[in-house]
Amino acid sequence: MSAKKILVILTAISMSIGGAGCTGTLSEKSAMPGSLEGNRFVCGDALRISLALDTLSFLNGVYPIDYSGYVVLPVQGRVNVMEFTVPEFTEWVQKTYEQYIRFPEVMVTPLIRVSLLGGFKAPGMYYVEPQRSIWDLISLAGGTNHEKGLRKLRWERNRQVIQYDLIPMLQSGQSLYALGFRSGDQIWTPTENRSIRDILVREVLPFATFALSLYLGIMTLKNDN
Repeated sequence: MSAKKILVILTAISMSIGGAGCTGTLSEKSAMPGSLEGNRFVCGDALRISLALDTLSFLNGVYPIDYSGYVVLPVQGRVNVMEFTVPEFTEWVQKTYEQYIRFPEVMVTPLIRVSLLGGFKAPGMYYVEPQRSIWDLISLAGGTNHEKGLRKLRWERNRQVIQYDLIPMLQSGQSLYALGFRSGDQIWTPTENRSIRDILVREVLPFATFALSLYLGIMTLKNDN
């Protein structure tokens, strides 16, 4: 058997092993709102480990779940969380890290991923608890760039618009789960329409000032020589 065929076989085996942690298609998994479906974790989402009585613990943090169902934990390395329910994994963390933690109270919270795109102060993908509200989610991105951004929020899923007007949802204070948000959803708002003056002051002027300073410096050196 040639080396090329052996490499192909080994690659196929590794891919099958790597994907063993998750069943079903990615779209099916993304449609599940975190642990609220069967109290289990979902590939592509994340989980948060927090020790309320020890805020400085090295365990505190958000751990993304890859599409094979694994998280990378301190000391232990890669762990397949798809083998656990949320309570089972919480108990496993308590027992596994017993010698490293001062207090046994460990909380494990599944998180879904939602992207905030467009005119937000810090656009990007965020992991959030399904029990949080849209206000909580928007605050993670620092809010919108301008007040009109709130009135133009748009909820999208798989390139389709789910809801154009989110003001009633903001006013209701309902959780993302109660509103029907799913992992992978997006909230979009238009980017800020800046005037020509703003563009000149914020972008062009600093560059022009730097170029002028560089030119004057070069001319000064030439005159000194």
